[in-house]
Amino acid sequence: MTDYSQPVNESDLKKARNFYDIIAWGGLLIVLLPVGIANIILGYFLGDSPCSLCWSQRQEMAYIGVTALFMVRFGFKPKYLATMLVMAAVGLYFSFRHYSSHAMRDIGQGFGLDVFGIHTQFWAEIVFWCVVMLFGLATYLAPRFDALIDEMKGKSYRPMKGFYKIAFGIVAFICASNTFQAAYSTGPFPYAGQGDPVRFSWNPKYITWSTEFYDGFWDFKKMSLFGQRGAKTPDFAYDNNAKALNIDFQHDANNAPVALNGMLSVANVRKIEGINKPVNTLAQINGEYFVGSKYDFWVLDNNLAPRVTAAYDPWYSANVLDVVAFTPYEDGFVIVGSNKSIIRARLNPNADDVKSWGNFTAGRTQVEPIGTIGRSRIDTHRAKYSYIHSAATDGKYTYLATVPDQLNQKKLVISKALEADWNLSAEFMPAANLKEGRTLGELYITGMVHENGKLYAVSKNYNVIVEIDIAAEAVTGVWGIPAELTDVRGLVKNGDVFEVVDTNRIVTLTK
Repeated sequence: MTDYSQPVNESDLKKARNFYDIIAWGGLLIVLLPVGIANIILGYFLGDSPCSLCWSQRQEMAYIGVTALFMVRFGFKPKYLATMLVMAAVGLYFSFRHYSSHAMRDIGQGFGLDVFGIHTQFWAEIVFWCVVMLFGLATYLAPRFDALIDEMKGKSYRPMKGFYKIAFGIVAFICASNTFQAAYSTGPFPYAGQGDPVRFSWNPKYITWSTEFYDGFWDFKKMSLFGQRGAKTPDFAYDNNAKALNIDFQHDANNAPVALNGMLSVANVRKIEGINKPVNTLAQINGEYFVGSKYDFWVLDNNLAPRVTAAYDPWYSANVLDVVAFTPYEDGFVIVGSNKSIIRARLNPNADDVKSWGNFTAGRTQVEPIGTIGRSRIDTHRAKYSYIHSAATDGKYTYLATVPDQLNQKKLVISKALEADWNLSAEFMPAANLKEGRTLGELYITGMVHENGKLYAVSKNYNVIVEIDIAAEAVTGVWGIPAELTDVRGLVKNGDVFEVVDTNRIVTLTK
């Protein structure tokens, strides 16, 4: 431990000078290597142009380097160290944001040029972590702080020796060069950085100045620090999220984006007994009704009262968010979460409480997982940034349908996963005879079943059931549901008879 009661000696002053030299090297190298190489070699010689996120990362690196040299010139001050750490944190955010868009690409895919097999967006991640580590290490190994002050000999700045002049000159040149490249390739205000910039050229006719950066910039309802991953959670029976999703649910089927083939009528309404939580989904498996609410689920008897009561742990292993569907599977069933993760399970009145402990928080003597863990994730492509509220199976494949959110209200994506390994097999966006200016993305699919090569999906928005031919990848029929049902979820089909759940009631619909 440093004894600050002892006066500063020459050895302490020497350590202080060495500390400032290390900081000078750090500031120089972070600008010279990543920023300088990106600007001069990748930019001017290889024609690489930064996108808007690349520019933001370069800026943070330059700010860190310049701040380090400020410390070398004006002495150690907590605000300089704090500024470097804050800039590193901001840079890490932008690099996380950038890398997240490309992290799960196939091998060899990326954005821009790569150095030693690593694309530039990930190099930024490495650089900012190095800043945190190296400047943290430098501070840890720093001499006593009063020596850093005494080394300045009472002056407000430190002398500029030869190495410092070189470092300052190189950093100034690279910063100026980046400023020029930014002004030349992206243009003055109001032009801004681009998401997909063309390669750099000294010939002005190949330079593109664009304002695409501002497209939707002031749409506060779509703003998110998570970018494409900022979709709000779906609308559930127990959590009306319509406002956050920027969706005004309508229940007049005649206003649906597709023309109706006919209207269904209510044939019967039966109340679900003994469940005081809002039921979010409905399915029929082996002749029994399965209903769920968030992480709780029930198997109903003939009187629509719980025969089995259970709940699952959403955070164990592969997290399974709010239950949105049940589908048949082998001798059991699959619990499908809104995040496309699943739990394979079966009913067993003699289930092992210990074996079921990891998956279930209630009903462990009645329900057990199928397999060691019983959980899997379904990774998608077109549906990657969307949640789901339905699932169906044909016994070989599981089908999922996306729901709209505040970021996307135009696309309806059907994903198809092979149940042998739960990997994606296909995806499509169904064709349909749409009304002018309308899209299938307006539908809010809350329940789905499979029958004879077709998917039948019920939409809470506009109260319709759509028939989707899987082979044709097209909507082949649409039927309206009475507007008196305002929260239709889940779907059961027996011939021309459909059943949905609406405010804890099972409603039978017929053509």
